[in-house]
Amino acid sequence: MEAVNGLKIVSVEAIPITLPFREPVSDSWGTYYASNHGIVVVRSEDGEYGAGEIALAWFGGAHALCKEVNEQWAPRLTGLEVGDITGSCAIMDGFCEFSKRHLLAKAGVEMALWDLWGKQTGVPLHRLLGGKLRDKLPLTGGISMGTVESTVEVATRKVAEGYKELKLKVGLDERKDLETLRRIRQAIPDSVPIRVDVNMAWKTAKQAKRLIDEMQHYGVRIVEQPLHSDCLTELAWLRQHTQALILIDEGVWDVADAKRNLEAGASDMLHVYISEAGGIREARRIFELAELYRQECTIGSMPEGRIGAAASAHVAAAMPNLSKHASDIRGFTGYAEDVAAEELPIVDGELLVPDRPGLGITIDWDRLEKLRAK
Repeated sequence: MEAVNGLKIVSVEAIPITLPFREPVSDSWGTYYASNHGIVVVRSEDGEYGAGEIALAWFGGAHALCKEVNEQWAPRLTGLEVGDITGSCAIMDGFCEFSKRHLLAKAGVEMALWDLWGKQTGVPLHRLLGGKLRDKLPLTGGISMGTVESTVEVATRKVAEGYKELKLKVGLDERKDLETLRRIRQAIPDSVPIRVDVNMAWKTAKQAKRLIDEMQHYGVRIVEQPLHSDCLTELAWLRQHTQALILIDEGVWDVADAKRNLEAGASDMLHVYISEAGGIREARRIFELAELYRQECTIGSMPEGRIGAAASAHVAAAMPNLSKHASDIRGFTGYAEDVAAEELPIVDGELLVPDRPGLGITIDWDRLEKLRAK
């Protein structure tokens, strides 16, 4: 499918913004009150635009990456055809020494290119990726760290809202984690499975096995990144010596990371982020590689606002080996404000896949200006 009349890119701009959380978000690394992002706007000769998002920007932050996009990448992309995603990615990969930090910026730009191409051809992104296999996506009901009482209250509320799988952050206090799980299990139906996200906090495979064995008594079926991402041998051992499924998150940014984990037998499933992968095209490659190893993947999309979440939803809708276990495309619900004009509906714990051209998202320019970083 070609871009309409070979239209050219006339501008690329990354705009730094800050999205405030509705409530502080906590994990084993800290507590956060807002999140820095970059909104990428790519315009073509006919005045149409595509929108992308730079999110999960460690290594200096999204705002620093916006500056790099505007000064280094924008001049090199201007003049290319809108639908030349491969050529645009080759330019972004080739002009500098690439790093994981740059994957985040590349993802935001590439997301905007796909959005623009979809708008100009009049089809949703999932059609450009081969077709929609599902209309809705089961999501985890996320539970941030807090007191035992507050965590149990949130878990109960998430089940009442229709989420059919819960995800609990753990890793800082073993006794508290086990007590919290015990109390949650008492408060919710046995049919609702629990996933724990360790964020690499456990130090040894022996510790991880002991805790996983105990947590399984409370309905824990999936353990996300129990050990450091470099501990591939230990993760493979853990996978063989526990009943829970090992989901790799921090250990999978790009295709090379995925290959290392798959070859080492360190995973039962991979958690794929569009941003960390370096964009939609690279995320699809991770899914395809995992399929060769007969593994399924879930989608991680915790930091993104609605633009990044929409891109994640389209990818999830089109991948044959998306797991039936829930994905994490719900981080956008935690923001008090967003630059997108459209909502992304969640019904009974499932995200409805957008069906409008491109990402199915447009920018509210007044909100963008309000949230622009000063």
